[in-house]
Amino acid sequence: MLGAVSPATGSTEPLQFSQVPAIGSGENLHADIERWLDSAPLRELVRAFGGSVEQVLVGGASDRLARLDAFTERWDTRQGRERNQAGELDLTPEQRELAPVAGNALGLRGPGTLRFAHYDHVLMLGGLIRACLARPATAALLLRPDRAEGVVTVGAVTALGGHRPFAGDEFEQAAREGFPHLTEEYEALDAGTRRAFGLGEPLSDEHQSSPLPGGSWSIRSYRWQPAPGAASVPVRVVAAPSSEPERRRADTPDSYAFFAERIAPLDHGSLVPGSRLLLLSTAIHVLPQHLAALRMLGLPYGAEIDTVSAQAGSVPGMPLANFTPTKYLLEIRTTIRMLCQLVETPGLVI
Repeated sequence: MLGAVSPATGSTEPLQFSQVPAIGSGENLHADIERWLDSAPLRELVRAFGGSVEQVLVGGASDRLARLDAFTERWDTRQGRERNQAGELDLTPEQRELAPVAGNALGLRGPGTLRFAHYDHVLMLGGLIRACLARPATAALLLRPDRAEGVVTVGAVTALGGHRPFAGDEFEQAAREGFPHLTEEYEALDAGTRRAFGLGEPLSDEHQSSPLPGGSWSIRSYRWQPAPGAASVPVRVVAAPSSEPERRRADTPDSYAFFAERIAPLDHGSLVPGSRLLLLSTAIHVLPQHLAALRMLGLPYGAEIDTVSAQAGSVPGMPLANFTPTKYLLEIRTTIRMLCQLVETPGLVI
C-alpha cells in the first residue's frame, strides 16, 4: 500500500484498488472488457490526468476505447522509438504514486497462471536485449524436468521476434552479457535461446531477405532433449515479417500470425480449438501481449492461451528491469490500443 493523497478525494488514506479480473479469464470476453473499462483504477487515472470520467468513459466499449486512445496520447513518450529510448513524463507526486498502483490493479505485472501440465507450444516473445535473454531462460527453467522449477511439458518451443536493429543502450547491455557481436533482436533471441537450452548449431536455417523495412524473415530450427532418455523437442527461433512491410517492421500481432500460419503446422499440425499455448513475456508487458494473442490466436483458432512473465533473476548477474511510473503509463496505453483492435475482431460481439 502507498501513502499518497487520492487525486479524487483528497484523502490521505493509503492508495489501493481491488484487482481487476484478468481479461480472458472469465467465460465471457465481452464482460471481461466491460469490467476493465468500468474499473476504479482506470477511472482514477482519467481523473488524475485532467480528464472527465463522464466524457471519456461513456458509451459502448468501442467508443470508450477510442476516447481512451486519444486521451492517453499524452503518455506516449516513445513517439515511434524503442521502449529504452522513451523519455520520462513530468508527473506530479500523486501521478507518480498512482501509475504503478493502478497499473498493477489493471493487470500489468501480473505473473499469469499455468493452467495445464502440458502445452502444445511454448512461445518466448522477443523484445529488447534483456527480454531476448530472460524469457528463454525462464522457459528453460519451466520445461526442464531435472530441475525443481520444471513444472510443464511441451510439444514444441518457439522464440518469436523480428529483424529489429538494436537501439540505445542495447549494444552495451549485449556486451555486458557476453555477446558483444550482437546488433539485432533476432540474433539476440537466437543467442539467448541457444544459451538457455544448451543448443548446438541449427539443423536448418531458412530466411528471405527484403529491402523493405519489414519484409525479411528467418527461421532457425534445433532439437532439444529435456533430460537423458527423453524424447527430443523441436526448438525454433523466428523473425517474422511485417503485415505492412513497406511501412514498418513486424509487431507482436504480426509475429503471432506468422507463428500460426508458418510455424505451428510444422510438427504438430495447425492450431485447432483446444490447442494449448504458453507465452513468455516480461511482467509489465504480459497484459497487452496476451490481448494480442487472444485476437490473433485465441478467437480465430480457438486456442487456449496462458501468458506468464519471465522470472526476475533468471539470468544470473543481469540487472533487474526498472519499471518507472512512465513505463506503466506507456503499457496501459499499449493495453488500450490492443483492446481497440480486439473489440473490432470478427466474432467478438461488443
